[in-house]
Amino acid sequence: MKKRKGSAFTRKLEETNTAWCETSVARVQEMKDFVRWMSKDVAVLDYFAGDVDHISRGLWEPMERLRKNKGQELYMDLLQALTHQRFSLEEAKQLWDEIIVHKYYMSEKMGRNVGIKIAVLDYLNNQSGRIKDFQLLPVKELDCLLLFVNEDGLTGLYNHRYFQEHLRDEVMCCQRYHRAFSLLFLDLDYFKPYNDNFGHMKGDMLLREISDFLKAACREADIVARYGGDEFTMILPESNKQEALTFARRLQKDFSRRKFGGRVPGLPLPVTISIGVASFPDDGQFTEELIEMADKALYRAKRAGRNCVRQAERTYPPPSRRKGHYRNN
Repeated sequence: MKKRKGSAFTRKLEETNTAWCETSVARVQEMKDFVRWMSKDVAVLDYFAGDVDHISRGLWEPMERLRKNKGQELYMDLLQALTHQRFSLEEAKQLWDEIIVHKYYMSEKMGRNVGIKIAVLDYLNNQSGRIKDFQLLPVKELDCLLLFVNEDGLTGLYNHRYFQEHLRDEVMCCQRYHRAFSLLFLDLDYFKPYNDNFGHMKGDMLLREISDFLKAACREADIVARYGGDEFTMILPESNKQEALTFARRLQKDFSRRKFGGRVPGLPLPVTISIGVASFPDDGQFTEELIEMADKALYRAKRAGRNCVRQAERTYPPPSRRKGHYRNN
Protein backbone atom coordinates (compact mmCIF):
# COMPACT_ATOMS: atom_id res chain seq x y z
CA MET A 1 0.00 0.00 0.00
CA LYS A 2 1.40 3.38 -0.98
CA LYS A 3 1.90 5.63 2.00
CA ARG A 4 0.60 9.16 1.85
CA LYS A 5 3.18 11.88 1.51
CA GLY A 6 3.38 14.01 4.63
CA SER A 7 1.05 11.76 6.64
CA ALA A 8 1.23 11.61 10.44
CA PHE A 9 2.52 8.06 10.12
CA THR A 10 5.37 9.18 7.85
CA ARG A 11 6.32 12.07 10.13
CA LYS A 12 6.28 9.80 13.18
CA LEU A 13 8.45 7.22 11.40
CA GLU A 14 10.96 9.88 10.39
CA GLU A 15 11.05 11.27 13.95
CA THR A 16 11.58 7.77 15.36
CA ASN A 17 14.39 7.01 12.91
CA THR A 18 16.07 10.35 13.66
CA ALA A 19 15.83 9.77 17.42
CA TRP A 20 17.17 6.23 17.04
CA CYS A 21 20.12 7.44 14.96
CA GLU A 22 20.97 10.21 17.42
CA THR A 23 20.79 7.75 20.34
CA SER A 24 22.96 5.23 18.50
CA VAL A 25 25.59 7.84 17.62
CA ALA A 26 25.66 9.10 21.20
CA ARG A 27 26.03 5.55 22.55
CA VAL A 28 28.86 4.74 20.15
CA GLN A 29 30.65 7.97 21.08
CA GLU A 30 30.17 7.24 24.78
CA MET A 31 31.64 3.76 24.29
CA LYS A 32 34.63 5.15 22.40
CA ASP A 33 35.26 7.76 25.10
CA PHE A 34 35.00 5.11 27.81
CA VAL A 35 37.51 2.85 26.13
CA ARG A 36 39.85 5.73 25.31
CA TRP A 37 39.95 6.58 29.01
CA MET A 38 40.27 2.95 30.12
CA SER A 39 43.78 2.25 31.41
CA LYS A 40 45.84 5.36 31.87
CA ASP A 41 46.24 4.13 35.43
CA VAL A 42 47.36 0.49 35.23
CA ALA A 43 45.87 -0.08 38.69
CA VAL A 44 42.41 0.04 37.13
CA LEU A 45 43.11 -2.96 34.89
CA ASP A 46 44.97 -4.71 37.69
CA TYR A 47 41.93 -4.45 39.95
CA PHE A 48 39.65 -6.26 37.52
CA ALA A 49 42.39 -8.82 36.93
CA GLY A 50 42.42 -9.59 40.67
CA ASP A 51 45.68 -7.81 41.56
CA VAL A 52 44.36 -5.66 44.40
CA ASP A 53 47.14 -5.82 47.00
CA HIS A 54 48.82 -2.61 45.82
CA ILE A 55 45.57 -0.73 45.17
CA SER A 56 44.16 1.68 47.74
CA ARG A 57 41.07 0.34 49.46
CA GLY A 58 39.46 3.70 48.80
CA LEU A 59 39.21 2.71 45.13
CA TRP A 60 37.51 -0.62 45.75
CA GLU A 61 34.01 0.79 46.22
CA PRO A 62 33.94 2.86 42.99
CA MET A 63 35.45 -0.09 41.11
CA GLU A 64 32.70 -2.41 42.31
CA ARG A 65 30.10 0.22 41.49
CA LEU A 66 31.50 0.35 37.99
CA ARG A 67 31.35 -3.46 37.71
CA LYS A 68 27.70 -3.38 38.78
CA ASN A 69 26.73 -0.52 36.47
CA LYS A 70 28.50 -1.86 33.38
CA GLY A 71 27.67 -5.54 33.86
CA GLN A 72 29.22 -7.81 31.23
CA GLU A 73 29.85 -4.82 28.98
CA LEU A 74 32.80 -4.09 31.27
CA TYR A 75 34.72 -7.06 29.82
CA MET A 76 34.11 -5.83 26.28
CA ASP A 77 35.59 -2.45 27.26
CA LEU A 78 38.52 -3.96 29.13
CA LEU A 79 39.49 -6.10 26.16
CA GLN A 80 39.03 -3.27 23.68
CA ALA A 81 41.24 -1.04 25.81
CA LEU A 82 43.93 -3.74 25.76
CA THR A 83 43.63 -5.04 22.20
CA HIS A 84 41.95 -2.26 20.24
CA GLN A 85 39.40 -4.81 19.04
CA ARG A 86 35.73 -5.22 19.91
CA PHE A 87 34.32 -8.59 21.02
CA SER A 88 30.74 -9.69 21.46
CA LEU A 89 29.23 -9.72 24.94
CA GLU A 90 29.43 -13.49 25.44
CA GLU A 91 32.84 -13.84 23.77
CA ALA A 92 34.33 -11.03 25.86
CA LYS A 93 33.29 -12.55 29.21
CA GLN A 94 34.53 -16.02 28.23
CA LEU A 95 37.77 -14.64 26.84
CA TRP A 96 38.43 -12.51 29.92
CA ASP A 97 37.94 -15.55 32.20
CA GLU A 98 40.36 -17.58 30.06
CA ILE A 99 42.95 -14.79 30.18
CA ILE A 100 42.71 -14.56 33.98
CA VAL A 101 43.26 -18.33 34.28
CA HIS A 102 46.23 -18.04 31.92
CA LYS A 103 47.61 -15.11 33.92
CA TYR A 104 47.72 -17.12 37.14
CA TYR A 105 49.14 -20.14 35.31
CA MET A 106 51.99 -17.98 33.97
CA SER A 107 52.56 -16.43 37.39
CA GLU A 108 52.87 -19.86 39.01
CA LYS A 109 55.31 -21.09 36.38
CA MET A 110 57.48 -17.96 36.49
CA GLY A 111 57.43 -17.57 40.25
CA ARG A 112 56.28 -13.95 40.14
CA ASN A 113 53.12 -12.05 39.40
CA VAL A 114 52.54 -11.54 35.69
CA GLY A 115 50.66 -8.38 34.80
CA ILE A 116 47.40 -8.42 32.89
CA LYS A 117 48.93 -6.80 29.79
CA ILE A 118 51.54 -9.55 29.46
CA ALA A 119 48.91 -12.22 30.04
CA VAL A 120 46.63 -10.77 27.34
CA LEU A 121 49.46 -10.49 24.85
CA ASP A 122 50.71 -14.04 25.45
CA TYR A 123 47.29 -15.68 25.54
CA LEU A 124 45.79 -14.04 22.46
CA ASN A 125 48.92 -14.04 20.35
CA ASN A 126 50.62 -17.30 21.34
CA GLN A 127 48.13 -19.58 23.06
CA SER A 128 44.61 -19.21 21.71
CA GLY A 129 45.52 -18.06 18.21
CA ARG A 130 42.38 -15.93 18.11
CA ILE A 131 44.22 -12.73 17.23
CA LYS A 132 47.38 -12.32 15.19
CA ASP A 133 49.61 -9.27 14.86
CA PHE A 134 47.79 -7.06 17.33
CA GLN A 135 49.34 -4.42 19.55
CA LEU A 136 48.36 -3.19 22.98
CA LEU A 137 47.14 0.38 23.09
CA PRO A 138 49.72 2.94 24.27
CA VAL A 139 49.34 4.13 27.84
CA LYS A 140 48.26 7.61 26.75
CA GLU A 141 45.22 6.04 25.07
CA LEU A 142 44.21 4.02 28.13
CA ASP A 143 42.55 6.44 30.55
CA CYS A 144 38.86 5.54 30.69
CA LEU A 145 38.17 4.11 34.12
CA LEU A 146 39.97 6.99 35.80
CA LEU A 147 37.00 9.22 35.02
CA PHE A 148 34.74 6.92 37.01
CA VAL A 149 37.23 6.56 39.86
CA ASN A 150 37.79 10.34 40.02
CA GLU A 151 34.12 11.28 39.89
CA ASP A 152 31.90 12.17 42.84
CA GLY A 153 28.98 9.75 42.68
CA LEU A 154 26.27 12.27 43.56
CA THR A 155 27.21 15.42 41.67
CA GLY A 156 29.31 14.19 38.75
CA LEU A 157 32.06 16.63 39.72
CA TYR A 158 35.61 15.52 40.48
CA ASN A 159 35.98 14.05 43.95
CA HIS A 160 38.20 15.06 46.87
CA ARG A 161 40.98 12.63 46.01
CA TYR A 162 41.30 13.88 42.44
CA PHE A 163 41.26 17.49 43.62
CA GLN A 164 44.20 16.85 45.94
CA GLU A 165 46.20 15.11 43.21
CA HIS A 166 45.47 17.75 40.59
CA LEU A 167 46.27 20.61 42.98
CA ARG A 168 49.64 19.02 43.77
CA ASP A 169 50.38 18.65 40.05
CA GLU A 170 49.32 22.24 39.35
CA VAL A 171 51.59 23.56 42.10
CA MET A 172 54.57 21.59 40.80
CA CYS A 173 53.94 22.75 37.23
CA CYS A 174 53.64 26.41 38.24
CA GLN A 175 56.75 26.18 40.41
CA ARG A 176 58.72 24.85 37.48
CA TYR A 177 57.45 27.27 34.83
CA HIS A 178 56.85 30.31 37.07
CA ARG A 179 53.14 30.54 36.32
CA ALA A 180 50.20 31.67 38.41
CA PHE A 181 46.94 29.92 39.24
CA SER A 182 44.18 30.41 41.78
CA LEU A 183 42.23 28.24 44.18
CA LEU A 184 38.62 28.88 45.22
CA PHE A 185 36.86 27.35 48.20
CA LEU A 186 33.05 27.58 47.98
CA ASP A 187 30.52 26.77 50.69
CA LEU A 188 26.72 26.85 50.47
CA ASP A 189 24.92 29.19 52.87
CA TYR A 190 21.75 27.93 54.58
CA PHE A 191 22.01 24.49 52.98
CA LYS A 192 21.60 22.60 56.27
CA PRO A 193 18.23 24.23 57.10
CA TYR A 194 17.14 23.50 53.53
CA ASN A 195 18.10 19.84 54.00
CA ASP A 196 16.35 19.70 57.38
CA ASN A 197 13.15 21.23 56.00
CA PHE A 198 12.85 19.34 52.73
CA GLY A 199 14.79 16.12 53.34
CA HIS A 200 17.97 14.59 51.96
CA MET A 201 16.45 13.63 48.61
CA LYS A 202 15.59 17.26 47.84
CA GLY A 203 18.99 18.25 49.21
CA ASP A 204 20.73 15.87 46.83
CA MET A 205 18.72 17.21 43.90
CA LEU A 206 19.75 20.75 44.83
CA LEU A 207 23.42 19.73 45.08
CA ARG A 208 23.26 18.25 41.57
CA GLU A 209 21.57 21.38 40.22
CA ILE A 210 24.22 23.60 41.81
CA SER A 211 27.00 21.36 40.51
CA ASP A 212 25.69 21.75 36.96
CA PHE A 213 25.66 25.51 37.45
CA LEU A 214 29.28 25.55 38.67
CA LYS A 215 30.48 23.38 35.76
CA ALA A 216 28.71 25.61 33.23
CA ALA A 217 30.29 28.73 34.75
CA CYS A 218 33.87 27.48 34.30
CA ARG A 219 36.29 27.21 31.43
CA GLU A 220 37.17 23.80 30.02
CA ALA A 221 40.60 23.93 31.66
CA ASP A 222 39.22 24.69 35.14
CA ILE A 223 38.78 21.91 37.69
CA VAL A 224 35.57 21.85 39.74
CA ALA A 225 35.41 19.34 42.59
CA ARG A 226 33.18 18.45 45.49
CA TYR A 227 35.40 18.85 48.54
CA GLY A 228 32.86 17.27 50.85
CA GLY A 229 29.25 17.80 51.94
CA ASP A 230 28.11 21.16 50.59
CA GLU A 231 31.63 22.50 50.05
CA PHE A 232 33.24 22.79 46.61
CA THR A 233 36.60 23.79 45.18
CA MET A 234 37.80 25.26 41.89
CA ILE A 235 41.30 25.29 40.45
CA LEU A 236 41.72 28.08 37.90
CA PRO A 237 44.90 27.60 35.83
CA GLU A 238 46.67 30.68 34.43
CA SER A 239 44.57 32.98 36.65
CA ASN A 240 46.19 35.54 38.95
CA LYS A 241 44.50 36.88 42.06
CA GLN A 242 42.72 39.78 40.38
CA GLU A 243 41.35 37.57 37.61
CA ALA A 244 40.21 35.00 40.16
CA LEU A 245 38.51 37.67 42.30
CA THR A 246 36.67 39.05 39.28
CA PHE A 247 35.47 35.58 38.35
CA ALA A 248 34.48 34.69 41.95
CA ARG A 249 32.46 37.90 42.40
CA ARG A 250 30.62 37.34 39.13
CA LEU A 251 29.96 33.72 40.10
CA GLN A 252 28.61 34.73 43.52
CA LYS A 253 26.26 37.34 42.00
CA ASP A 254 25.01 34.95 39.30
CA PHE A 255 24.43 32.32 41.97
CA SER A 256 22.36 34.75 44.08
CA ARG A 257 20.20 35.70 41.10
CA ARG A 258 19.30 32.06 40.54
CA LYS A 259 17.74 31.83 44.04
CA PHE A 260 18.54 28.13 44.39
CA GLY A 261 16.02 26.28 46.53
CA GLY A 262 13.61 29.24 46.81
CA ARG A 263 12.84 30.72 50.20
CA VAL A 264 13.17 28.37 53.17
CA PRO A 265 10.73 28.92 56.07
CA GLY A 266 12.45 30.75 58.91
CA LEU A 267 15.40 31.90 56.78
CA PRO A 268 15.98 35.40 55.43
CA LEU A 269 17.47 34.24 52.12
CA PRO A 270 17.47 31.32 49.68
CA VAL A 271 20.55 29.10 49.49
CA THR A 272 23.52 31.31 48.57
CA ILE A 273 27.26 30.81 48.30
CA SER A 274 30.36 32.13 50.08
CA ILE A 275 33.75 32.02 48.38
CA GLY A 276 37.36 32.23 49.57
CA VAL A 277 40.14 32.95 47.07
CA ALA A 278 43.86 32.17 47.30
CA SER A 279 46.47 32.43 44.54
CA PHE A 280 49.83 30.90 43.74
CA PRO A 281 52.48 32.14 44.42
CA ASP A 282 51.23 35.24 46.29
CA ASP A 283 49.35 33.39 49.05
CA GLY A 284 51.38 30.20 49.21
CA GLN A 285 53.85 28.06 47.33
CA PHE A 286 52.76 24.61 48.51
CA THR A 287 49.46 22.74 48.35
CA GLU A 288 48.71 22.67 52.08
CA GLU A 289 49.28 26.38 52.63
CA LEU A 290 47.15 27.31 49.61
CA ILE A 291 44.32 25.18 51.00
CA GLU A 292 44.83 26.80 54.40
CA MET A 293 44.73 30.33 52.96
CA ALA A 294 41.66 29.67 50.78
CA ASP A 295 39.87 28.03 53.71
CA LYS A 296 40.62 30.99 55.98
CA ALA A 297 39.35 33.39 53.30
CA LEU A 298 36.14 31.33 53.09
CA TYR A 299 35.76 31.50 56.87
CA ARG A 300 36.11 35.29 56.71
CA ALA A 301 33.38 35.40 54.06
CA LYS A 302 31.13 33.42 56.38
CA ARG A 303 31.83 35.76 59.28
CA ALA A 304 31.17 38.79 57.07
CA GLY A 305 27.55 37.73 56.70
CA ARG A 306 27.74 35.04 53.98
CA ASN A 307 26.87 35.43 50.31
CA CYS A 308 30.13 37.24 49.54
CA VAL A 309 33.73 36.78 48.38
CA ARG A 310 36.89 37.27 50.43
CA GLN A 311 40.51 36.96 49.34
CA ALA A 312 43.38 35.47 51.29
CA GLU A 313 45.21 37.87 53.58
CA ARG A 314 48.98 37.73 53.61
CA THR A 315 50.60 36.64 56.84
CA TYR A 316 54.13 37.35 57.99
CA PRO A 317 56.11 35.26 57.83
CA PRO A 318 54.26 33.42 55.04
CA PRO A 319 53.30 29.82 55.87
CA SER A 320 56.07 28.39 53.67
CA ARG A 321 58.73 30.11 55.80
CA ARG A 322 57.40 29.11 59.18
CA LYS A 323 59.04 26.42 61.24
CA GLY A 324 57.96 23.02 59.94
CA HIS A 325 56.69 24.52 56.69
CA TYR A 326 54.70 22.42 54.28
CA ARG A 327 56.18 20.48 51.42
CA ASN A 328 54.66 18.64 48.48
CA ASN A 329 55.25 14.94 48.90
